[in-house]
Amino acid sequence: MDRERIEREFPVKRNTAYLNNASYTVMVASAVAEATKRLREFSENGPDDAFYLAYRGGSNVAKEKLGAILNASPQGLVFAESATQAINLVANGFKFSKGDALVTRGAAVTEHPSDYLPWLYYADAKGVTTHDVPVDGSGVPDLSVFDSTVRASKAKLVVSSHVIYNLGTIEPVEEMCRIAHERGAAFFLDASQSAGNIPVDLDAIGCDYAAGTASKWFCGPLGVGFLYCRDDEAAARLEPLNFGANATEYTDNLSYRLLTGAARLQEGYRNWAYVYAFAVALDVWDSFGLDQIREADSRLSLDIVDRLSEMGDRYRLLVDFDDGRRTCIVPVETLKETPAEVVQRGLKAKVTVAQREYGRRKILRISPHFYNDEREIERLFEVLR
Repeated sequence: MDRERIEREFPVKRNTAYLNNASYTVMVASAVAEATKRLREFSENGPDDAFYLAYRGGSNVAKEKLGAILNASPQGLVFAESATQAINLVANGFKFSKGDALVTRGAAVTEHPSDYLPWLYYADAKGVTTHDVPVDGSGVPDLSVFDSTVRASKAKLVVSSHVIYNLGTIEPVEEMCRIAHERGAAFFLDASQSAGNIPVDLDAIGCDYAAGTASKWFCGPLGVGFLYCRDDEAAARLEPLNFGANATEYTDNLSYRLLTGAARLQEGYRNWAYVYAFAVALDVWDSFGLDQIREADSRLSLDIVDRLSEMGDRYRLLVDFDDGRRTCIVPVETLKETPAEVVQRGLKAKVTVAQREYGRRKILRISPHFYNDEREIERLFEVLR
């Protein structure tokens, strides 16, 4: 890793040991500069038609770069304000009929509320029955139980995160997607905690829909999320959450044709300067390389795990880091104080970690990323001690 370049791209390192990357990563400095440049460009040119069309069209480079990283067609990608909004595009837009069934996985314990509550809300509003598959202590379902649930319920849609937000477990999503398709159900994947963190191949997974964000492991801007639709058929099963001219071809206000594919869902997105910034963040991320990022993330998290094992009277790991299903998210049970007390002590020392939920329990979540270093881990343990 080029440490000098990391210091330039991540000025947060001058003051803070930021170890809450599973919440948001800090945006790389190059992306901040790109957003500033594009906002200034817009201010200096004004939103006339010729400039704005070029301005909006140029941001498609972000779709191309993201599509290459995720092995997904750029035409299947649309931008949203967040992963939560992208999830809602499917949760509200999927063409359910009253009496249909939806299957979730460990929803009340290991799904992020943004990938659980929208499904509950819209299922209830549309008269859809929800079936939640139980999971083990790492958040993974028994695939035979998963299969029987999808089959018996005649589910129209199956929902799962790729990586669990509170435990960091990598789910067997290829197998889950295959089962869903064999039973006639579509498959939705929340890739918020996997994209930019571990290899993600949406074509190989086979999911019909996926949602993610620029502001976690890609080190991009807040305010940019994305939705992926596998093909035109998948997109056609969604009613647009909102509707506007950008989702159509039209000749006047009385005549229009709805676009095909995912483009029919892009009714009026306007945060193009930050999409340009996302493209630059993807360049920075890609220049370090996923293999090196993954290696650094694993090394940092395993260092944390090893050192926590020597503090068993105060902290306990919630998962087995030798099971081959781990990202760099480290979930910790605190034994002598509350997670909130650790978080507050860290903030005073400019060490950022997070409290999260695991069912009804509060836990401490530590999530390093490749730009962190051993000095920051030492500062963490000064707080933990």
